Amino acid sequence: MRWLRTVGLCLLGIVLLDGCTPKKAPEAKPQSAPISDDALAKYRKKHPEALIGRVVAIRPEDHLLAAGDVPVADFKQGDAVVILGSSEQEIATGDVVSMGKSWLHVHYNDPPTGQRAPQLGDIVVRFKGQ
Repeated sequence: MRWLRTVGLCLLGIVLLDGCTPKKAPEAKPQSAPISDDALAKYRKKHPEALIGRVVAIRPEDHLLAAGDVPVADFKQGDAVVILGSSEQEIATGDVVSMGKSWLHVHYNDPPTGQRAPQLGDIVVRFKGQ
């Protein structure tokens, strides 16, 4: 009977000590930076069929961004695009919702869990023929 009380007290101690230790927060993935001009030039060379613009404005509360320096004539409303950060890492996807003389408005989807939202300087890409 005494050994049962000892085992019970040991188990209670283990439970209490385990519950009091601070839990480690999950390590966040390193956030990718916007793509550099050099990386953009390499991407254009690697994918000459790609239509590319740079994110120049963002309205995160509405999941909207504006892409400038883009060949607007090659886009139409509803075109699917991909938003890329550094290392050609996909940040989000979206659809063209409106166009101006030299810019596009894109409604983007929520980034995957743990991934950052689009930032100024990211690129917006659509491949010809899609």
